[in-house]
Amino acid sequence: MAVERYHQTLPRPHTEQEQIHETRKARRVIGIKKFEALAYLILMTLIAAAAIYVLSLKMEAYSLQTQNTQVESEIAVREGEISELKTEVTDLGSYERIYEKANELGLELDNGNVKVAEKYGKD
Repeated sequence: MAVERYHQTLPRPHTEQEQIHETRKARRVIGIKKFEALAYLILMTLIAAAAIYVLSLKMEAYSLQTQNTQVESEIAVREGEISELKTEVTDLGSYERIYEKANELGLELDNGNVKVAEKYGKD
């Protein structure tokens, strides 16, 4: 009897069919269910969609920043032109220049005949 109990406790050698059956059994235990596979697929799809959305927002922000920089540089150029034109208007409207042009055209200064005109729209 002691010998029989000893043989029962020893691992018995497996046949090839039993080993194949055990590996198939193990594969079934490790496999995932259809619902889990669908859940993982949906999760990966959502993560990919979120990544694409974030990247598109970053690209849009970059393009808007580029446009903003271009507009600011154009504004700076226009302000420079406006400053130059204001300087030119000041030079052309000076009393000395007007007096010289009047002398070139043959006009004479008569203080009794001078009238002051105010600019329109100034308070």
